[in-house]
Amino acid sequence: MKRLAYIFASVATALVFTLLFFENSIGLNLVILEWITIPIMLILNRPFKFNKLTVTALAVLLTTSLAVLYSHSGWTIFVNILMFFTCNSIIVFKEYRSYMYAAFEAFRNAALSFVPQTNKKHEDGEPKMKKSKILWLTVLAFVITMAFVLLYSLGSSRFGDMVADLIRSLNFKFVLLFLFGLVFANFAFRKKTEKLMTYEAGKNEIMEHKRRKKYLRGLSQTLKNRNFFGIMLLGMLNIVLLFFNISDIRYVWFFSWDGSFLKEYVHEGTWILVFCILISQMIALLLFRANLNFYSRNRLLKILTMIWLAQNCLMTISVGIRNFWYVKYFGLAFGRIAVFFFLVLVVVGLISIMVKVSKRKTMFYLFKVNSYAFMVVISLSALVNWSVVIAQYNFAHSDSSFIEYSFMAQLSDPALPYLTKTREELDLIDQQQRQAMKFDTRQDYFITSKKYEILIKMKIVDFKERYKNQNFLEWNLADEWAYRELKKSGFADDTEFSADWFDLIK
Repeated sequence: MKRLAYIFASVATALVFTLLFFENSIGLNLVILEWITIPIMLILNRPFKFNKLTVTALAVLLTTSLAVLYSHSGWTIFVNILMFFTCNSIIVFKEYRSYMYAAFEAFRNAALSFVPQTNKKHEDGEPKMKKSKILWLTVLAFVITMAFVLLYSLGSSRFGDMVADLIRSLNFKFVLLFLFGLVFANFAFRKKTEKLMTYEAGKNEIMEHKRRKKYLRGLSQTLKNRNFFGIMLLGMLNIVLLFFNISDIRYVWFFSWDGSFLKEYVHEGTWILVFCILISQMIALLLFRANLNFYSRNRLLKILTMIWLAQNCLMTISVGIRNFWYVKYFGLAFGRIAVFFFLVLVVVGLISIMVKVSKRKTMFYLFKVNSYAFMVVISLSALVNWSVVIAQYNFAHSDSSFIEYSFMAQLSDPALPYLTKTREELDLIDQQQRQAMKFDTRQDYFITSKKYEILIKMKIVDFKERYKNQNFLEWNLADEWAYRELKKSGFADDTEFSADWFDLIK
């Protein structure tokens, strides 16, 4: 990277960053920044040599940036920024094969982004000064300059007034944002170290049999003992898990709701079982480490391990069915949606361990596959505004699943067209809830539909105020659509409050 091109790109990007985000919330400005920055990153780090990971990273970045416009949820924005942060090294170093190692490089680069980049040598081969020395010398020069400004101001009142006017005209928020923009540009464009990439390049996906000449008899006995222990352990665990899975198939797959809140059934039960699955993965990895993979009499252990992992996949499906029943009777929520995505990653992890055991793959293979799956799955989860999905689903199933008004009132603004209900619609929902639910839906810790109606009207008022004060850099399709739908239905204008309503929300 040529030094002049790097400096020009950094300063220009910092200026664009400042102009885009100065006193603006996130919207179109984030998309503009990324679509400007990514091509510059590619140009400064030529030649283009894309592999599967690079193509996936670029697709993820561009897709999630568009999702910021049409979804505009907090989760979507977070995932997009996370992907930009962690995929930075993948775009610069096209040789990376693992998302995990590239993410490590991104964290290292972020720590160094506050220090100006310098080359180790001049073009003539002479060594350059250390970065720390350059930083302190720059600070010293600035302090001396400020001292002379102060002296000149004391020596000339006219010059002092001019300096005072300049200081008063400065917007320190703008200056700080520009400095942060420089840090951002330094992170995006600085030349990365090749140490971690070189380390990753030395990693193989297929295990090598490392023979040890010394103590061969003792080593053989150790492998024999480990193999025997693994057979006994997995034999017993498979029997226990078989009975557990049979029980789950009988009582979970064909579940009949008794009217309870299902807290233990789902909340505690789900995460305990997920923890058991993760421990099971660790047991399989600990058993098949080093030369046991090449032990000639490990066939039975391999079979038991495959059965063990397959049974864990079955248990993962049962956990998903538990979550399904919870959604059926108590509606969608962010945590319940997250469980489904997490279980997809768990299944990928179990299958990848099965491949590792059967094909003698290395831990690097596991890291590569599972970190890649994490990048794809978390990006897919950000393509939808889940507040909208939750609002649509829960009210559409009000005749069979519980509507918790306090939770629904907290959903994000793009869901407002689905959250707004007329008094007649809310009365009908209340009637459906009393008929469908096997518990008292009018308990003290549940808010009433009347209070919900007031909260949504207050939410609409706040949303209208925020929307009308937006400029084009804060624009996003989600807010635009929500506002138009509210205007079309008349809810945007129907925000009058009765005097007795204020007593209800106290």
